[in-house]
Amino acid sequence: MKKQIFDLFCISSVAASISMPLMAQENPVATTPRDFEKPASAGQPDWEGGVNLGYVAGSSGKFMGNRTGNSEAFNANVETGRHVTINEDWFLNLGLVSDNIFLSQISGEPVPSRINTLRLNFGLGYRLNEKWTLTGLASPSLYRFDDVNGNAFGASGGAIATYQQNPRLTWSFGMIGSPDSDVPVLPIVGVRWKLDDQYTLEVGMPRTRLSYLVESGWSLYGGLDFVGTTFRTEKDLGTRTGNTPYNDALASYRDIRLGLGTSYAFGHGIRAEIETGASVYREIYFKDIDQSVKFKPAPYVRLGLSARF
Repeated sequence: MKKQIFDLFCISSVAASISMPLMAQENPVATTPRDFEKPASAGQPDWEGGVNLGYVAGSSGKFMGNRTGNSEAFNANVETGRHVTINEDWFLNLGLVSDNIFLSQISGEPVPSRINTLRLNFGLGYRLNEKWTLTGLASPSLYRFDDVNGNAFGASGGAIATYQQNPRLTWSFGMIGSPDSDVPVLPIVGVRWKLDDQYTLEVGMPRTRLSYLVESGWSLYGGLDFVGTTFRTEKDLGTRTGNTPYNDALASYRDIRLGLGTSYAFGHGIRAEIETGASVYREIYFKDIDQSVKFKPAPYVRLGLSARF
């Protein structure tokens, strides 16, 4: 059951990145892009980009029932995307996402020194009316950068419906398929609720957050966030650690974080964030082997910068 719960985070993070422009709102699955709720002029593109850097302090890993040395983690996520309005009814969302995670290796455990993945995101959307929007999703992925062969590629896809109940309350729900997950088909749901002029609640994947607007441009927030990706291990990872089944293995890295942070919008589409808290559940799960390396909770810090242009 735990494994299925955390695959929910993994699959839904894919949905978040391919359903809507990546920085148009705090929680892509849970919300409608604020600036795209009304159709723009046909053919007018909007570009967005962002970088997120995170560090998790070292904590001991547990593998095959044994707990051994510490492993710290550094992650760098780079995203760029474009929203293109085709006409008053149809639009395209295009994106490119690179997840890069660097880990301290533990003797005798299948912990890779680095994880590098690349994902192309495609979303074709149709506005049924002022309240309903439908988006079809497709996301081919590259699971590693070296030793690229046939099994280094994968794909996810699905559909999401967005319902703007009123200007303050927006719902999103749908279905995502991911053949390389042990939960190959998953329903998702999210909501963005502007409680008043200062408080906004977002519930969904990959982020759940309560935000407080202190003053124009400056916000405080707290909640859950997720870092993770599906990848292939190096061809010799198992050989190096004495566990040959882990060579070229399909795996998922998942890191669920609970923290507090602040964000500031500088104008001209630029926003910066800093947050800290605890990585409450972190693991590397190997799907075909049905084994995992799990790490104890540890402090983390994250820096983020996004821009629209």
